[in-house]
Amino acid sequence: MMQKILLIGLDGVGKTALYQKFFLKKDPAQLLKIQPTRGIAKYEHDFLRTDYTIIDAGGGKEFRQGYIGNTELIKDLSAIVFVVDVQNTQKYQETTNFFNVWLKSIANSIKGVKGYLLYNKVDPGKEGQVKQGLAHIAQLLGPIESMFPGEMVKTLTSIYSDSTNQIFQRMLLDLMPKRMSVPVEPRRIESTPTTTPTTPAVIPPVVKESYITQPKRVEERISKVTPPKTPSPVKEKITIPTVTPPKLTEPTKTSELVITPPAVGVSPPMEKAEADRIREKTAERLTDIIEATLNNNPGFEAIAVYSENVELLVGAVQQGGNPQILNSIELTLRKINLEEYMSRLGKVRVGGEGHIKIDTFDIFFEKVSPEHLSTVICSALEEDTIKNILHLNRYLNQALSITSADADEDTFKRSDLMAELKLRLQNRGKSVDHVG
Repeated sequence: MMQKILLIGLDGVGKTALYQKFFLKKDPAQLLKIQPTRGIAKYEHDFLRTDYTIIDAGGGKEFRQGYIGNTELIKDLSAIVFVVDVQNTQKYQETTNFFNVWLKSIANSIKGVKGYLLYNKVDPGKEGQVKQGLAHIAQLLGPIESMFPGEMVKTLTSIYSDSTNQIFQRMLLDLMPKRMSVPVEPRRIESTPTTTPTTPAVIPPVVKESYITQPKRVEERISKVTPPKTPSPVKEKITIPTVTPPKLTEPTKTSELVITPPAVGVSPPMEKAEADRIREKTAERLTDIIEATLNNNPGFEAIAVYSENVELLVGAVQQGGNPQILNSIELTLRKINLEEYMSRLGKVRVGGEGHIKIDTFDIFFEKVSPEHLSTVICSALEEDTIKNILHLNRYLNQALSITSADADEDTFKRSDLMAELKLRLQNRGKSVDHVG
């Protein structure tokens, strides 16, 4: 089922920039050059094997009237993200009026939809400048929270901090189904017997020399295998019907309906309970993905994640496989300059920097975070091998997208996620805890 998320707010508040920072991983310098969205832009993405449609509603005055009472815009919505520019104090009242009128016109049609209110542009170094304005706009938006039919999550965001990654990852996990749908199509090749083999599995020897300066060449039989092109997000223009808006009214002024904004700070850390919830749900979905990847790809002998210090953090082997294979990989990694190798790694491809061939095994590497190296060991290269490896590594990268900068001991950490993932794989009988 496709999950639909609507980004709404005045023009210039940063809706498109927030979207592109998380989903397209653009840096602030690139985000400052974004052109205003005209009308409605629609983008499709998947996150940890769940499909999402992001609807970016251009906030120009010429478009806002078409949103009032427009039930087509909110059809099958999963979440609404209200974005406010806390730096532009001159548009506080205009923002409040628009949200008030629009929400009144569609409130009866969004029951069950999750709400998120982002106080955007609380940039590092400007906290003191926006503190007073933040309290003011929070008071003005009080009636909006009261009017919204469900819970509204509130947070501060900035393209210059990790807050954007935090709220979007939370949002996508909130909307993610509890269990991942696993493809049921038959395997492309016969699976190996589930009984313990009578002869020991072949273990690749340790590479005797560094392949960072002398990469191994693969056999001719697989030289034509190339990875598929990653599709660009789909952008679709939607024609908005002209709708006569209800009469504009001032929001109710009452001291009881006040949104209390989060405390101003640089990239506010998550509460421990929230960090634990995100970690657990992310690890559960990654466990589903790794298990499904092994089950549906018999040619995948093992999947592992190593640290930058060549520590095996997570390892999972194919049913009937030999965990010693991961020990050989670790010994090989210790013989090279891993820091230099990781800095050069790109997307995996046959014959590329992230691929070596040892004996009968093809081994693929990709850097999935600044501190993590993904490893996939294959005994056979099928038509979809590279595509499936790229997908797996993309999901690992998505899960590790929250950085640990400015984090205290109670904040989400990549190491905590890896430990949780290992525990869940172990509970399903997939984890390799000890090799050697």
